[in-house]
Amino acid sequence: MSDGQSSTPAPRKRPSYGLPGPNPPVHGSGDGPAQGAPAYGSPGPASPSGFDSPSGFGSPSSFSSPSGPGPFDPYAPQTGPLPGSTGPGPAPRKRRGLWPLIIGLVLLVVIAPVVTIGGIVWSVSSLAVDASSGPTTMENATAQVEVPANEMVIVYVPKADEATAECTAEGADPGAVTTVPSSTDTTFGDGSEYVQVLGVAAVQETTVTITCTGTDAPAHLGPYSVFSMAGPLLIGLVVGVIAGLIGLVLTIIGIVKLVRSRRA
Repeated sequence: MSDGQSSTPAPRKRPSYGLPGPNPPVHGSGDGPAQGAPAYGSPGPASPSGFDSPSGFGSPSSFSSPSGPGPFDPYAPQTGPLPGSTGPGPAPRKRRGLWPLIIGLVLLVVIAPVVTIGGIVWSVSSLAVDASSGPTTMENATAQVEVPANEMVIVYVPKADEATAECTAEGADPGAVTTVPSSTDTTFGDGSEYVQVLGVAAVQETTVTITCTGTDAPAHLGPYSVFSMAGPLLIGLVVGVIAGLIGLVLTIIGIVKLVRSRRA
């Protein structure tokens, strides 16, 4: 170390930022600051954001509003999307095909069977009263019954005579009646067990002569209207089939639309 140099290091220069600067003159008041006015560069009243200067960094005027021009107020409620957000999410997808599927299943599973069964019950409802009391027994294994046109008589034999009994029916005029063989077991309301062996339908009004052999106690029910028995049965079957087909088509359409809406 030389003799001309001082052993004490030079002091570091103190930074001037953040320190109060010279007071600017105010018009009409001479060279000094106005009475009661803060000095230039001195800290003023605290801003709402908590920073020292209302116009410096961190003040509300130094931020721009995300929803448009103008100052951003952090204390004001925000109505637009937050900074960095992508806006509202996508609308939920509509489940297309749900209603056709529900209606189709109702038609296929509920309506069609109910209508079909209802037609059958309606068809045999005319037999309900006579079936509860039992058929009319034919004396001497023969009977003559007046049958109007488009009506029918049902012939029965006891269950015990099923293997040996044979019955025939003839009208007063040739071709006046039509017979349909059958072998349906029936238990009437009085507990008697019979077998339906013949159905006799009159094409025109006539007297039907019924004769049975191989049994001692044949019986018959009727006459009954063919249309009152066959009409409800046919209506129930037709309406049931149509409802079932419509329900099947709607079910398939609903399933296809649901699958497509999920893939979209």
